Amino acid sequence: MPSAAAAAPTHAEAIHALQEARAAFATPLSSGGSSPSREATGALRDLAVALPALSGADRREANDLLSRPTDKNDRAYFGKEATDSPICNASFCIHWSKDKKNAPDSNSFIDDVSDSVAQTIAVENGALGWQTAKSDGKLGARNGVGGDGQVDVYITNLGRNLYGYASTDPGQKGSRRYAYLVLDNDYKGFPSSPLDSMRVTVAHEFNHILQFGYDSYQDIWLFEDTATWMEDQVYPDINDYLNYLPAFAKSSDTPMTGSSIKVYSEAVFNHWLSRHYGQATIRDVWAASAAGVKPPHLATAAYTKGSTGNGGQPFGPEFGAFAAATAEWSSSPYFPDAAAYPDVRRRGTLKSQPQKVELDNTSFRLIKVKAKSGSVTLKVKTSKKTESTIALIGREGPVASGTVTTEIKQLPKGGKGTVTLDAVERFNRVTAAVINSDGRAKGTTRNGDRRYKGDNTTYKYSLAG
Repeated sequence: MPSAAAAAPTHAEAIHALQEARAAFATPLSSGGSSPSREATGALRDLAVALPALSGADRREANDLLSRPTDKNDRAYFGKEATDSPICNASFCIHWSKDKKNAPDSNSFIDDVSDSVAQTIAVENGALGWQTAKSDGKLGARNGVGGDGQVDVYITNLGRNLYGYASTDPGQKGSRRYAYLVLDNDYKGFPSSPLDSMRVTVAHEFNHILQFGYDSYQDIWLFEDTATWMEDQVYPDINDYLNYLPAFAKSSDTPMTGSSIKVYSEAVFNHWLSRHYGQATIRDVWAASAAGVKPPHLATAAYTKGSTGNGGQPFGPEFGAFAAATAEWSSSPYFPDAAAYPDVRRRGTLKSQPQKVELDNTSFRLIKVKAKSGSVTLKVKTSKKTESTIALIGREGPVASGTVTTEIKQLPKGGKGTVTLDAVERFNRVTAAVINSDGRAKGTTRNGDRRYKGDNTTYKYSLAG
């Protein structure tokens, strides 16, 4: 259930959400690749929204999955809380167990977590101006401390496949909710070092805490691509998000609006926006969602308001420009650490004979162009109902430091279009881009997933002239 529409979920949707949340904590987890998973947060969000549609044993199991590690009835009860736990300040509390299996790796690890949460709050709420987390009142209080609405952070053993997760507490109504955060107790066996893995997880999951305070019903891909982007704002030298970029580079024809591991790699879209229009753009996307967009809680509509409010374009043309830029993103100033980005996969070669591809919403295809001199023209025909973008991209010089020339055309109502790139002999590489930039929604599936107007659109493209 990637989209949590304002309408009450059906029982079938709620059962699906329960199954997904149960699977998120199954052992072993499926990470979809070499990178560990953060999928528990999204699954728990969907379950919390669907909770009213459950009853009996299903509802009891759901409440168990949503409960904090200090709850003795919780599936993940971490044992008796340590004598000195929690340690609190005005903004957060750190909780840990004295149970040997779930206890922190060391006392210094607790200090590292505390320092990381403080750093994260200083950046996310301070420097970037995101609104503070919604208060949970006295939840989490123990021994007379932690009862002033601080964000509660729990340290426990999560294994090697789950970085951590954030969850809203059960029993809440409406789109703006309070939540708690759970971290692993040692972060051993992850792609980055234990300290770096912990730090980016704090930055990532704490951003989810803030997102819940804006709009808990928002599309889950916006939750994840924003939180992954935030890692680099809090810790710009760690770059753990690079571990997810192969998922993007290999599957540009998979919609950005999906729910696979690819959503983490889509942080690059937020890098694109923030480097063009400022970091406040991403915060304003969430503020727009909280203020109400149409249709409600639609990420692409929130992107339009956040982008245009900071001098950018609506979602469709902005996504089209972004997709074209990925053809040579290693040479672009709009992506941090661009030299380390994998090359986005090309599929086939542009020919005089027309070729066809079917693209769903927010997906695209890059195509090789082989031409020795003169001009090249890309010709495209598609549905008159699908917002689209076409482009030719040429790079002069090395992959990581070349000069890029882009000829791009927006097709706001689809149909026919051509775009021409001149003097191709100057380029080391030329690429054509056919882009379904339509992010408009049209209802939901039986499981509550959004459906999009641009899905199943056929593109016919060829080398003109």
